[in-house]
Amino acid sequence: MKTFLIILLAIVAVLAVLIYIGAGYFARSTALPKGMTLEQEKAWEVEHGLWGDYDSYDTENYTVEGKDGYLLHCTFIKAEEESKKYMILSHGFTSNRYGSVKYLSCYRSLGFNCVIYDVRGHGENQKTAVSLGQFESEDLLKLIDDTYDRYGEDILLGLHGESMGSSISLSVLKYRPNVKFVVADCGFSNLYDLMDSTYKNFHVSWLTPLVNSVMKSRYGYDMKLTSAVDALRENDVPVCFIHGANDSFIKPSNSQVMKEAQKGYGEIHLIDGAEHAQSREIAGEEAYKAIIEEFLGEIGFPDSI
Repeated sequence: MKTFLIILLAIVAVLAVLIYIGAGYFARSTALPKGMTLEQEKAWEVEHGLWGDYDSYDTENYTVEGKDGYLLHCTFIKAEEESKKYMILSHGFTSNRYGSVKYLSCYRSLGFNCVIYDVRGHGENQKTAVSLGQFESEDLLKLIDDTYDRYGEDILLGLHGESMGSSISLSVLKYRPNVKFVVADCGFSNLYDLMDSTYKNFHVSWLTPLVNSVMKSRYGYDMKLTSAVDALRENDVPVCFIHGANDSFIKPSNSQVMKEAQKGYGEIHLIDGAEHAQSREIAGEEAYKAIIEEFLGEIGFPDSI
């Protein structure tokens, strides 16, 4: 009997270690992703016909200090004509600033100067833990301030985000930055809920609390607090939600939940046939631009300034 108990305890101990290792693996894959290089992202954009005329644009590279002095690599893209309208675009998980190139032709043709940048832990930035919205929204707040300092206090500034970038662009609203609108493409409402639903697909959702515990102890954040939906509850900044109707990774219901939580004006557009982060590709440039243009007209944003 004593031998049996020893063996049982040993098995339980081994299982506990394996479970902890598994939770650590899931946490690490989220907090320390292996992202694409600029060259890999460009090749993908070119292959999918989304690179457009980027190589002919008037651009300038620079760095901006984000949260705690963390350096963000940025690129400024000048509008087709002189304009006081500006956009800051935030890319998705494991991508980099070139992942935002697909949207530039839409905004430039609408008269916007654009700033694209590598989100914390991505692209040319130093590798560090990412939180998919918490730390990064503080980085974005610094980038917003820098944009006003660099280009003038009289500019009109909007935000655009894809997937993780949507979470960042919406989460920053809790700080009440001076932005006129947000376009949120295929965003998630809460990181903990997203990870839990993802783990359910692999029948390991019971791991979610342990993964979150590892996140807090190793990487310094609680996934429950990466919550764009919470930032929207008292937000008056107009938001245009765009989501692929066929998105099976971040389901369209995320955008619907956020739209319903939004205190101010919001609208939602579902793109038929589009899976995750495919709305611009499937809809095409003109149709995607039309959504943004009509939204801007609805909120009274000036055509030119």
